[in-house]
Amino acid sequence: MNVAVLSIGDELLGGRITDTNAAFLSREIVANGGCVLERATVADDRLAIGEAVARLSSGADVLMSTGGLGPTNDDLTRWAAADLIDGGEVIDDDEALADARAWCAAAGLPASEAREMVAKRPQSASFLSNDQGTAPGLRFQLGGCEVWMLPGPPIEMQSMFERHVAPALRSGIGNTALPVEVLAAGLTEVQAADLLGSRLDRRCRPQLGIRAGRGLVRVTVQDPDGTCTQTALLNSAKEVRSVLEPWSLPDGCNSLPEAVGAALRHAEATCATAESCSGGGLGAALTEVSGSSGWYVGGWVTYSNEMKAAQLGVPVGLLDPGGPGTVSSEVVEAMATGARERSAADIAVSISGVAGPDGGTAEKPVGTAWIGLSDERGTAARRIRAPGDRQRVRAATIEAALQWIRWRLCGVDGGLPWECTT
Repeated sequence: MNVAVLSIGDELLGGRITDTNAAFLSREIVANGGCVLERATVADDRLAIGEAVARLSSGADVLMSTGGLGPTNDDLTRWAAADLIDGGEVIDDDEALADARAWCAAAGLPASEAREMVAKRPQSASFLSNDQGTAPGLRFQLGGCEVWMLPGPPIEMQSMFERHVAPALRSGIGNTALPVEVLAAGLTEVQAADLLGSRLDRRCRPQLGIRAGRGLVRVTVQDPDGTCTQTALLNSAKEVRSVLEPWSLPDGCNSLPEAVGAALRHAEATCATAESCSGGGLGAALTEVSGSSGWYVGGWVTYSNEMKAAQLGVPVGLLDPGGPGTVSSEVVEAMATGARERSAADIAVSISGVAGPDGGTAEKPVGTAWIGLSDERGTAARRIRAPGDRQRVRAATIEAALQWIRWRLCGVDGGLPWECTT
């Protein structure tokens, strides 16, 4: 099923906001078995919107647009749709009008003409309910193309897509094999490609696509020409996951923190954290995972030396000018030990480093970080040298710490991202 995506809005063309809606729709269309033929963007102009819808619909089975369905004067999508299918005429939808008035009453706002404008639709179009806002979506047929018009606010658009559009896509596609994605953390796209080798040949079926994003390498197993079964795609994904071990994440885990949580649950273990340069980012990453209260007991952000000594029991001599200093194996080991003893967690991880842009020395340049880990088998420390600015250094250190937790629990003895071995 060939699908076109149209984004509508002056703010998109002017670069004032990033078009996350188009990216979301493209991902979901492919995930639901469709093929994205084209993405286009037009201004808040009635004629331009109509021309874009007519052109894109002429070459696609399905067209999805976002934006221009709200209550203001620059929301012109419904009028452009009416120009194409009903001679420019719109009607008031009684059900949508009642919903708009009920929303205004619940919010304590007057039901103004502008707020009620969202209840207008072309007579030949049907409304899509909006459980996250007031503007309904539109659905109609234009020639041989099914057109879905969704609102611009991402939370409204995504909910509407999941409730209305995705089921219809899957129904229309029938038995088409859906793509499967394998995720890996801690290696580069080039390293993953080297491991996969000839499997990445575009002539292979199933076909593999590889990219890096959001701190992960993502390998998509897909069926570009309808020749593969879903079982074949799943078996190929299983092989890819095996080839990329130990970096590949378990099936069902969509992030490295989720994989850490799965490992902790499997081991029936709890975790605590003690952080300096990462400023609580490691604890934040762990608690992004639903159910983390079952295995993450809490942590400390001990940014100053005084806090490290008072809260975690780090010996003052390690922090004094004559000692190894804050960014050292000795200090992170003491931090991890203190966190584990004070929290009674099964495993504790600590971080201390030089995130930059200043504070670096010849011995400890910007990007240097030590990670400590303490569990029933003992306490250890590992050093990394992460590239980039302050934000990237902090993110890289957190990623390395998460990887070490997961591998420690899984019995893997592998190199961490950006680890210094000399």
